[in-house]
Amino acid sequence: MKIIALANGGFALPTLCALRNSPHELVALVAMPDRTRHKNGGKGTSPVRLALKDSLAGIPFYDPDNINSPEGVELIRNLAADLIFICDYGRILSKEILELTRYGGVNLHGSLLPKYRGAAPINRSIQAGERELGVSVIWIEPKVDAGPILETASYVPSLEDTAVEIEDYLSKLGAPLVLRAIDSIESGTAAALPQNNAEATKAPKLQKEEGRIDWTRSALEIVNQYRAFQPWPRVYADWFKSKSPESPGTRLILGPFSLCGAQGEDFILDESATQAQPGEVVLASDNELWIRTGDGAVRALAIQPAGRKRMSVDAFLRGYPLALGDRLQ
Repeated sequence: MKIIALANGGFALPTLCALRNSPHELVALVAMPDRTRHKNGGKGTSPVRLALKDSLAGIPFYDPDNINSPEGVELIRNLAADLIFICDYGRILSKEILELTRYGGVNLHGSLLPKYRGAAPINRSIQAGERELGVSVIWIEPKVDAGPILETASYVPSLEDTAVEIEDYLSKLGAPLVLRAIDSIESGTAAALPQNNAEATKAPKLQKEEGRIDWTRSALEIVNQYRAFQPWPRVYADWFKSKSPESPGTRLILGPFSLCGAQGEDFILDESATQAQPGEVVLASDNELWIRTGDGAVRALAIQPAGRKRMSVDAFLRGYPLALGDRLQ
């Protein structure tokens, strides 16, 4: 079949490469225009656009401002494709666009639908503490991730894996599913399962302010927050010294973390530590930094002071006077 791919982020790349090497014809690649991301006016370049120089070189490329505009509609009509594949594109397709191809379109989504519909399904799944993660291939409808399901696959990641490692794994897990779904559509054997809308949950875009740690939450919730918010917005707190509580706080970007009793840790909260308030430092010695949480403690394994490079806890404690009783809030 002749396929148009609409994609922008790195999550789509394994499937795009698989489509290029399949018997199907990738007639065009459509991405969002580069957007200004930097204070100096420089523009960020999407992973898909970068791949046009190597793994996706030679594929006709377009970047309309609005794919649903009259110009976008005319572009898709002129390409005369059988199917649209969309993944990590950043815009909902109109009904008019979907009706321009023989079979409409399919989408690769980074969650086990109907849970976590929206822009950040992987991050929100991790943040919520889901142990089983996965991908879904769906028919596209002009609604957010609501179409019937063609294929799914799942796995259980390590509790040490962040969104970076999990997204990479899921992107590769999804590529053969998309090919299988496309083959079934071509052969007329596709069986789509309607989603149960009553089970749907939302996965909105991440916001920078969500990175602030709420130490009253459980240790596991804080670890999951760290895992979910990599590489952006990361997690942070402001450090206030117990000996000079009126001094301004110092912003610290924290993590990774380990849990009490996990990964061989044998730290046990003593009586004074159990009486400490959430966010209070209960151990700061050599290469160990433990911080009180709502139900126990977490051990920070690395720290990045504002405006500085990330460093080990040992290096940080040699250069910064963080001490027992100091507060992170």
